[in-house]
Amino acid sequence: MDPAERFAELITRPAAEAHLDLLAALVGASFDPSADVGKVVVALDHLAEHCSPTFDSILDELFASGRLRGNTTDYGDPRNSYLHEVLGRGVGIPITLSVCAIEVGRRLQVPVRGVGLPGHFMVECEGVVADPFRSGARYAAGEVEGAWQRNTGFTQPLDPRALAPVGTRHILLRMLNNLRNTFVSMDDPRPLAVLARLRGAFPELAHEKAEYARWLRHWN
Repeated sequence: MDPAERFAELITRPAAEAHLDLLAALVGASFDPSADVGKVVVALDHLAEHCSPTFDSILDELFASGRLRGNTTDYGDPRNSYLHEVLGRGVGIPITLSVCAIEVGRRLQVPVRGVGLPGHFMVECEGVVADPFRSGARYAAGEVEGAWQRNTGFTQPLDPRALAPVGTRHILLRMLNNLRNTFVSMDDPRPLAVLARLRGAFPELAHEKAEYARWLRHWN
């Protein structure tokens, strides 16, 4: 079973929520046949071995240490969305770095959860919000809005609902949204064909079928 097919088969299962690491790894492997999904899971295991079972330790060991960093020089590189590349190169974007924090937390029974702020993903644990893209910077509740505005350039108030934790399905869709923005601008039908398969696995995206046909017009 190729990675995109495996992703499509797993995402529809009720247990998908518990397999963010595997599903996120399958996203990258769908675009890069050289990726080893099993090695991604093992690499996350190894990261967890370097951390104590606290949120501070996870943030310090993964991000403050520089082991994993925000890619500020080439934010739009699609490799920033491939978990095997993030772990191998040590750079990524907010959401993939957050996936690493969430999954290391799960291995250590630390309840790290994703926070899907518009334009900039962060993580939260027991009331403390942190930014893996900014070396694991921590924010109290009243500091999040200002940090979010500085990161995104937005000036409007932050909707408090945006601070609610999000689950695996939301995270994967947002990863695929980032890749859609990248590959549509590139107008390359090869990765767009893969993207159409991955997005097509979500029933809530059924309305996009006409858009997929436009992506692949070069092959028609």
